[in-house]
Amino acid sequence: MTTLKRTLCGAAIAGLIAGTGAATGAPLAYLSPATLEWMLAAEHVLLIGTDGTNLDKILEYAAGDGSGFKTAMDNGITGSANEVGHTTISGQSWSTILTGVWDDKHGVINNLFTPDPYKDWPTVFNLLEHYNPDIDTSVIADWDYINGIGAAGGTGADHNVFVPFENSWADTDAQVTAETIAKILGTAANPDVSSFLFSYQVQVDEAGHGFGGGSSEYAQAVINVGANIQQILAAVHQAEQATGDDWTVIITTDHGHQQSLGFGHGFQSPNETSQFVIFDQAGEHAHDGGQNLNYSIADITPTILALFGAPMRSDFDGVSMTDPSILNSIVDPVDLQQALKDAISLIGYPNIGDDITLAIRTVFTSIPYFLDQFVTEASQYLQTIVDQDIFLVSGLAEGVQQFVKFSGGLMVGATEALAQEVAHLTGAGVIAPIDPPLLDVSTLLDASA
Repeated sequence: MTTLKRTLCGAAIAGLIAGTGAATGAPLAYLSPATLEWMLAAEHVLLIGTDGTNLDKILEYAAGDGSGFKTAMDNGITGSANEVGHTTISGQSWSTILTGVWDDKHGVINNLFTPDPYKDWPTVFNLLEHYNPDIDTSVIADWDYINGIGAAGGTGADHNVFVPFENSWADTDAQVTAETIAKILGTAANPDVSSFLFSYQVQVDEAGHGFGGGSSEYAQAVINVGANIQQILAAVHQAEQATGDDWTVIITTDHGHQQSLGFGHGFQSPNETSQFVIFDQAGEHAHDGGQNLNYSIADITPTILALFGAPMRSDFDGVSMTDPSILNSIVDPVDLQQALKDAISLIGYPNIGDDITLAIRTVFTSIPYFLDQFVTEASQYLQTIVDQDIFLVSGLAEGVQQFVKFSGGLMVGATEALAQEVAHLTGAGVIAPIDPPLLDVSTLLDASA
């Protein structure tokens, strides 16, 4: 439907430029007001990310009425995806989602953020802003790593909202939900402005790390996110009613979780490599409640670009989910939930060589991240003593804090350098981009000033 609308709009505009006033052979004067409104409506794409969320837990706990997961699956097409053969680390996986390439290209290895990979491998925000700066791009997240991606590369997201932790991760996700709803409803005040919004929630992953993926706490977090998504989808419907614009909604996760309390994820067990993509394209209802097992998280950025009519990179790993090669894989199961459970059961391990290689990479790349966390937490604890201004004690704490920061920084830097070497030797970041880097619009403007 989006492609058809774009074709008709292009033909109408071409006719006006040519002075014929005709679109696809019909005079514009003969088009009804409703048809003209549809042709000129803005495009809106909403990407919802829920970290570390197993699809089988959604099907078990959050696939009933009142859950946004069920609403989205009933109105779209769901794929039981996986990332077998790629490390199940959040930074790496969200980078794939937001660039359209896997870790053997973008080279992200852990959750220590650096903007460097996105210079060569631009994000969906960079690509949309480069194509059409008038598209309103936003990211709302409660993990600053996501906000870092949103700001990295050439021209980052127009609006980059970080929601800090408050009380609990459920409460923090609820604030992300509120900010997301406000942004969606705000489009009613600018009905002619197209928009892309990425909304990210973290409580499921946090519950997995704190209690295990098989815990009641994890199940409750999945339920909570389903309720949050239901509120967001209700806001989308309200905005559609107010403006006449349609919204495309994509929901995904970066990886799954081990069932027991432990490392959480990073290795190649089926519970860790399990992913999903739910795709509800604006105006498309022929396969509502359908299934497509060819979806992957690498397809998300190409899909978003296709929906806005933006050009594709030649070196994407993913393809648009509107591409015929993907569309031909849609099936309409009698029982979607059972079909998805059957698909999940087919996820296995990679070959033994890849399994061992990726395990080695995960171990080495996790060390600097955990060291950095330890240094940060130790420094924060010492700061509480410094702030109390206790005679002699606070001064001593400040000295220890400086030592911890300095020595800890050296250890983090050294282990990160080693981790980068090990990751490269095991296949991360070994493929160079084919397409040239994007021009940084802000740099060009500064140079011309």
